[in-house]
Amino acid sequence: MGSPTEDLLALSDDHLAEILIRLPTLADLGRACCACPTFRRVITDHSFLRRLRALHPAPLLGILTYAFIPAEPPHPSTTAASTFADAAAADFKCSFLPSRNRWRSRGGRDGRVLLSAIGEGSGGEEFDERRTLVRDLAVCDPIHRRYLLLPAISDELAALVPQQEIVRFEPFLAPACEDDVGGNSFRVICLAQCTSKLVVFVFSSAIGQWHASEFDGWRALTAETSNPDPGFESVPRTDASVG
Repeated sequence: MGSPTEDLLALSDDHLAEILIRLPTLADLGRACCACPTFRRVITDHSFLRRLRALHPAPLLGILTYAFIPAEPPHPSTTAASTFADAAAADFKCSFLPSRNRWRSRGGRDGRVLLSAIGEGSGGEEFDERRTLVRDLAVCDPIHRRYLLLPAISDELAALVPQQEIVRFEPFLAPACEDDVGGNSFRVICLAQCTSKLVVFVFSSAIGQWHASEFDGWRALTAETSNPDPGFESVPRTDASVG
């Protein structure tokens, strides 16, 4: 019979994963990851990391708007948030973006911020971005002071949205895909609501391209949802709390 370490390493990866996932803290898991190549291989496997993320979700450190607002007591992440705010060399105003454009925050998710360039009309006045197909977008990582200028939506795709028909144009960062365990990729979705149709533009950092889908029954859809069938009982809406 071998030593306890040799016996443990003789187990299959599946059995090792079941043991390692039960370690009580992430610090314990980090030490195990440094212990030997076998443990590291099991712990860094995508399927293991997906389980780990479900058991140990990332703590909420604060809210990112035009600045970082750290969590305050009695939130359990108060200490970590305060330490992060004091130690971080982040630029939450994203002043490292190219100065040739003025930028406006359009929201954030997963430590990233989406910004759009503020354009001007022919007379020098700011145009209404909510009713204009904005092509200049940037995704920033303010903690590491990095950014990516997204390629402009091509003329071919933009032609799907007649400017005079735009009712609302809204870009936002989409939730991370389940397969993106490391959080290295992202998606930006732009919803263009027109009077006659709905067009969705999607950019994936994994392929670096935009693609679009359109729904021509937008007017009929809004008419149906605004006049529900009296034969159906409405179900009260329940708003989920945000953790």
